[in-house]
Amino acid sequence: MQARWSVLQPAARVNNQLTLKEDPVNRPVRNKVIVTATVSVLAALVWLTVRVGYAGAAAKAVSGHVLLISIDGFHASDLATCETQGLCPNLASLAHYGTTYTNAHTSEPSDSAPGLMALATGGDPKLTGVYYDDSYDRTAYAPPAQTPTLSQNCTGPAGNEAPYFENVDTGAPTFHNPNGIRPIIGPTVDPAQLIFLKQMGKCQPILPNNFLRTNSIFSVASRMKLYTAWADKHPVYNAQVAGNGTPNTVDDPFNTEINADLIPPSLVDTRGITVTFPLPNPDGTGPYFITDSVGNTEAYDQIKVDAILNEIDGSNSTATKAAPVPAIFGMNFQAVSVGQKLVDPILSCVRSHNAPGCDPNYVPGGYERGSTSASPIFTPQLTGAIQFVDSAIGSMVNELRSKGVLATTAIIITAKHGQSPIDPATLALIGHAETTVLNNAGVFPAQVTDDDVALIWMNPATQAADTAKGVAALQNSMSQGNPARIQTLLYGPALVAQFGNPATDPRTPDIIIQPIPGTIYSTSSAKVMEHGGFAEDDTHVALLTVNGANVVNGALVGTTISGPVRTYQVAPTILSHLGLNANQLDSVRTEGIQVLPGD
Repeated sequence: MQARWSVLQPAARVNNQLTLKEDPVNRPVRNKVIVTATVSVLAALVWLTVRVGYAGAAAKAVSGHVLLISIDGFHASDLATCETQGLCPNLASLAHYGTTYTNAHTSEPSDSAPGLMALATGGDPKLTGVYYDDSYDRTAYAPPAQTPTLSQNCTGPAGNEAPYFENVDTGAPTFHNPNGIRPIIGPTVDPAQLIFLKQMGKCQPILPNNFLRTNSIFSVASRMKLYTAWADKHPVYNAQVAGNGTPNTVDDPFNTEINADLIPPSLVDTRGITVTFPLPNPDGTGPYFITDSVGNTEAYDQIKVDAILNEIDGSNSTATKAAPVPAIFGMNFQAVSVGQKLVDPILSCVRSHNAPGCDPNYVPGGYERGSTSASPIFTPQLTGAIQFVDSAIGSMVNELRSKGVLATTAIIITAKHGQSPIDPATLALIGHAETTVLNNAGVFPAQVTDDDVALIWMNPATQAADTAKGVAALQNSMSQGNPARIQTLLYGPALVAQFGNPATDPRTPDIIIQPIPGTIYSTSSAKVMEHGGFAEDDTHVALLTVNGANVVNGALVGTTISGPVRTYQVAPTILSHLGLNANQLDSVRTEGIQVLPGD
């Protein structure tokens, strides 16, 4: 059991309510076009970028360090609820000293990869080229490790899946070896597992940072000789945020793998702490992996927390050498996301088929019946995960204080994505129904990536014809019982407006489906929520910013901003805290992304 940490609790919060005036020109707008069987273009939910002036010259630095934390899956309503119910005393305390944004939304799609790129670059998928961590590129060739010859010379028709997740780790399965041996700590990216592209006359792998088309807060900081670190759930994520053309701008990437194959009963982490996994998988054969248990996931997260504590203490993440406290550093938490989604394989009598040890009173997932998006009712499973994360954040704040760097550290807490549906009564696990509709019409896409959204890429050789035929089939299905539960179909001019032209951009999907909220394109008995879509539960996330000096000085300046903001704005805000010119970000210059108001 990890110790529970608590930061200073003020007697009462100074609740300064600040509502931004919503000028129709300057606020993000959700435009929805009514879907009917007779319209030629069915528009999706489209966000316009916040533009409230331009991010100008560099401001005077107000912080020497920025600690960025993503609590994956954490909704704005989760933060409000846990504060009200006393379940997250550390987050509640920090809110007394900072700014809470109650109307923050993340990227669309709301997958972890575009969600992380939003935070690290300020760019949307149209700019970054990152739509999902499992996407498609019409100009790419298969990774050598996935070919019979274990080689690639970039000949023949192009077009390939673009996997930038655990499948590119060293130890990931190959064409000839289907069994993975990926460890929890220390995996690296294997170039032979990366897609290849003809570049400057050569057939070369698309390195993770070059798959990202823009620069990032890490590359901007590196140019200014600032030391940085990051710890995410896949090593490829740590590499990708470095920025296009600059592969080594994260000075201290702490590589771990959430989907590791080898899970020991316990291990000693980089801080000398023994971390225990309640459902181990010591030989990699299963049946349980890290995300099959909230306890496993908390243990995994604790390993990264301890790496952050090492960095605060003046060491590198592995505590093997001295290092400056990073100017930009942080991590993502997985425990809340797993707590929201998981149907526990031991406690659930349904999933375990009434095996010994199952609990007939166990409630799967994160939310009880009667929950709404605005008023969630936490299950014990999610309550425990939130309390764990809150305690871990408290330990970071206490360490910053004890080492004398809290006063010069800004803390930003948000989420790459939400999770849907909060109301379990709306859950509909329907399998890959959209693919069935397409296949029945004779359309066989090159790739379909689906969770509670579906991104569809057609074969490059028949792209236009297959897209037209696929759209017609999906539209027709909507009037024939709507088996894929399609709410919004995005293609044609509406898709081009938000994501670029799939005829000219090799990454842009041809069709995007937003299903009726609650729909998940899966039949898995292991989960009751997912993310990736454009729905409110997927995108409406927590966002809290705190100047550590306020905590040290006891300045109760807690403010709530209810106007709309986007997580894209976190990137220029971080640079502003460090006194760097946010105009150096491609997203600021191209899309006019602004610092967060009131921060």
